[in-house]
Amino acid sequence: MTQDNMKEAVKNVQRIPKVRELPSDSNVRLRDQPKLVSSFYDAVTSFYEFAWGSSFHFSPRRPGESLQSSQLRHEEGIAKLLRLSPGMEIADIGCGVGGPLVNIAKATGAKIVGINFNEHQIQSGSQRVQRAGLSDSCSFLHADYRNVPLEEGSFDALYSFEALCHAPDRKLAFLELFRLLKPGAEAAIVDWAFTEEFDPSNSKHDELRKLIEDNNATPELDTKDSYVETIRDAGFDVILAKDQTIDEGSPRTPWYMALQGRDFSLASIARTPVGRSIVAKVTSALELLRMAPTGSSETARLLNLAADALVEAGKLGIFTPSFLVHARKPA
Repeated sequence: MTQDNMKEAVKNVQRIPKVRELPSDSNVRLRDQPKLVSSFYDAVTSFYEFAWGSSFHFSPRRPGESLQSSQLRHEEGIAKLLRLSPGMEIADIGCGVGGPLVNIAKATGAKIVGINFNEHQIQSGSQRVQRAGLSDSCSFLHADYRNVPLEEGSFDALYSFEALCHAPDRKLAFLELFRLLKPGAEAAIVDWAFTEEFDPSNSKHDELRKLIEDNNATPELDTKDSYVETIRDAGFDVILAKDQTIDEGSPRTPWYMALQGRDFSLASIARTPVGRSIVAKVTSALELLRMAPTGSSETARLLNLAADALVEAGKLGIFTPSFLVHARKPA
């Protein structure tokens, strides 16, 4: 990324807290949020790829299981839930750089379209698909989740990993996903949500909420109950809703351990508190030497704030990154 592009991205990211405070139906918020989220990913994608690889999502962990193994198992589990098979037309909503898309396409033989409003990530994902030899069955579409330029009933199923939390109006996004599915088709949405333990009147809980939302470009996160209600309001029949971190994880391996250093290894060092501190200091030094774009150190600082808030919210049990809603469009 060029110096000017990074500076512009960080400038936009710094607007996120102000835009988040606007009413949910504010024209400015509805107009600007997608651009701000795209700028957020312009700024952080290189950091994410360095620390997380090609799958930018948490997963319920089993004792002795690496993060990457848990992510692959999680992705393939969603594919099995939707009964994906060769030839099916599938949408990956908020596909990131295409890690889950490639893994699911390999496992199922399905044809997958990754929908994303960040061009940098689409470029990275397209290269990944080409390297995997999947160009004939997988592709990408640059589009806002709320207005996808495809015909009604284009897909046999769709899934999403921790992406719709970025939508400024999830009701509009779910209405569009409903439109894109064929009658009787199913959706599996894994997303961020606050749990029953979250108390908005608790000052500590509210402080963590703001840190998570401001530093992850996730405006006004829902509680689990309100998330399900929004999906139902869009017309879906909800088959299943559950917190995968509880139902499929283990207390010995909480989802946030990847950010704590408890699975310390060469591959995970960049995600640990020590590793994140080192990355921030090195990035700052490279920026001073003009070897990294201006704004890189600020991005690293924001990501550290986000990670620390996620860990604390996870320990308190007030937040989950893996709330699964399995829903169907009525036939």
